[in-house]
Amino acid sequence: MARRGRRTLGMPLPISGRFLPATMLIIIGLGLMIYIGFTKEVRGTQDLVVKEGTLSNYSFKKTKEGERDYGLWLKEFPERFIMTDRDEASFDTAAFKAAIQPGQRLRVEYSTRENLMENGGLRKLYGLAIPSKNITYFEGRNTVQHENTGVINWIMYALLAAGVGLYAWELIKMQREKKAYRH
Repeated sequence: MARRGRRTLGMPLPISGRFLPATMLIIIGLGLMIYIGFTKEVRGTQDLVVKEGTLSNYSFKKTKEGERDYGLWLKEFPERFIMTDRDEASFDTAAFKAAIQPGQRLRVEYSTRENLMENGGLRKLYGLAIPSKNITYFEGRNTVQHENTGVINWIMYALLAAGVGLYAWELIKMQREKKAYRH
């Protein structure tokens, strides 16, 4: 008759009891990862499209609340291109106005994942350049990198690392307890 009891090899790792805090940290971290994956408009530079268009108009004004409202219109696109808050803050409008006039060509980088119906016909600019004058105002890879290094990302990584570390620590403690019990 075979003895019933716990197997030491091939035993699944427990997820309750002493491993519950570690498991919860990992689950919350994975939940944040899923949330970020579904809500981010751009995960990487592979989500960006680079196109050229003819500048038809631009607007660099402030709203009644004092926030910047910068936008560009290109003849080839029905939507308005807007800048991210970070790019608006560092954008030199005077230099832009001096460098280009309506009718000249611009190179824009934007996301293929944006839904224009949800955004009210606005498309976020991730990169902007004037190729004929070799002027680049901001690049898509830098904008994407900045957007993907936010606080929520650091929290996600910290939760996952803490959960895995705590899980490993509990396994080590459990092994030490088994050794002490056997001797």
